[in-house]
Amino acid sequence: MASVGHAFSPKEFQVFIASDSTNAGATGISASAMFQLDVDSVGFPSLNVNQALEVRSGVGATLKDEDFFQDNKIRVVELSLAGTLHDDVGHRLLLANICGAAQADDTNQTIASGHKIVGQKYGAAVTNNASSLTVVVKSSDHTNQRSLEMPGCVVTNFSISADSGTEGGRYKFSATLQSGKTPDLNESTVAAGNTPYANNTDTTLQAASGFKVMGIDVVLNSFTTTIDYPAVFTGVTGTGYEVVSRGAECSVTHDCQIKYDGETKTLPSTFDTQTTVKAEETFIITNNGKFGIDTANGVLTNVAFSEGDIMMLDVSIKAVDDGTDELLIVDLSD
Repeated sequence: MASVGHAFSPKEFQVFIASDSTNAGATGISASAMFQLDVDSVGFPSLNVNQALEVRSGVGATLKDEDFFQDNKIRVVELSLAGTLHDDVGHRLLLANICGAAQADDTNQTIASGHKIVGQKYGAAVTNNASSLTVVVKSSDHTNQRSLEMPGCVVTNFSISADSGTEGGRYKFSATLQSGKTPDLNESTVAAGNTPYANNTDTTLQAASGFKVMGIDVVLNSFTTTIDYPAVFTGVTGTGYEVVSRGAECSVTHDCQIKYDGETKTLPSTFDTQTTVKAEETFIITNNGKFGIDTANGVLTNVAFSEGDIMMLDVSIKAVDDGTDELLIVDLSD
């Protein structure tokens, strides 16, 4: 029996992202338009094909050839990514997509009051340079491997996080992308994109000049800021869904661990007795580099002791729209 001697390390695979700069869900992205993401690992997308495997009427109790059915057009393909966050085009595209704005250098991304992303028809002109994305899981050798190409992606979940006890407080990201278009799992022409993570400068908690939780200056150990905005796919075409829209709610949440002390001792009681939304300085990371975080108005959704060498507090917050202020500002200005 013939065998192939080739084997590949998972680290040989790379993830690239590009804007569908003309039409949403268009295929054939050029190499020069792709930007590498600094991912910790490469996962295989969830293909979510539609299969019918039930035994139908007939002789015997076994699955027959005529019983089997599979469709790979009308389904949602999903890919989850996680890695180190950089202020460059590739990583900004992820954030800009879920914020519904174009990406640009030194331009803040926000979840504005009344935030809503209008539906996008596949094949139609894109709304901006981040409204529809193509993701490529690129192989290192197209002779013995193949790349995976996912056009027409939108980001449904994006988080920014950092932990002072991990990697020196370096900022990390995670993202979930979904597409209603048929992926190409046998791509053999995609070449390398632009310089890997075009800006490899790291952002760390060390660059921050201040932290506030519910208006209190705090000693922050770790945080995760998450934007969640589900996608809804409708309509039918020969290459997948026709339209991608967004769900009923775009939520912004913050989870952090802070030191329990004379300044933060009132937070458990505040959580227990709150009857109104906290206005101003609900959650702020003032960063002298990039990726400062600012939520003006919000409510506590959890406060609890966290035991360690010293007592800490685990605090969770949900941003609230007051009709004026942004639910979230991510500061990308110099």
